[in-house]
Amino acid sequence: MRFAATRSRRRQAIRSYLQKHEVRKLHLGAGRNMLPGWLNTDVTNDLRSPDIVYLDARKPFPFPSASFALVFSEHMLEHLSYRDGLHCLHECRRVLRPSGRIRIATPSLERLIRLFDESQTEVERRYVEWAVDTWVEDADAHLPGFVLNNFMRDFGHRFVYDRATLTRALESVGFTDVEEWRPGESGTPALTGLERHGELIPKEFNELETIVLEARRP
Repeated sequence: MRFAATRSRRRQAIRSYLQKHEVRKLHLGAGRNMLPGWLNTDVTNDLRSPDIVYLDARKPFPFPSASFALVFSEHMLEHLSYRDGLHCLHECRRVLRPSGRIRIATPSLERLIRLFDESQTEVERRYVEWAVDTWVEDADAHLPGFVLNNFMRDFGHRFVYDRATLTRALESVGFTDVEEWRPGESGTPALTGLERHGELIPKEFNELETIVLEARRP
């Protein structure tokens, strides 16, 4: 009975959002980053917020096709396996209207690997020190190997993308015009200033480790 009531409330919340908003915007993996005017969704049960709609991105989305103008997720896709990530992106394409846009912010495998370069920048050096001191309890030196191993094994990460792999994933499900942006910046006004991960960690380190790609549904 409780599960049925929960599903009924979810359907009602979705129906209410779709009826009230002409420009519909889907936020996947909202966490505590509640975006006004967006349908904020998350799989985490312990949030217990009436403003968040439960959605498991590994399963079919409970929305009609071509019902949203925009889709956004930040530091969510890497928590899915590559197969589940493709399913999620396919569903994003399905629920987007023609010319609708998707924006994905996710950790960059390329930038993490770049930490191994001998010619580390000052920011990269400080990032390694910060990441080791903050996250790696058993490390005995500030080395990028500790950072990369921790990043791949902890935080619930399943698949960390580089630009080429994420671009291929987006294009393989039918998105076009893939382009890269800095966190918070976009050529689409409604997609600017959305990211909040830079409030959880130092902003300069978020910009170092995060890649943001946008794409369009034809």
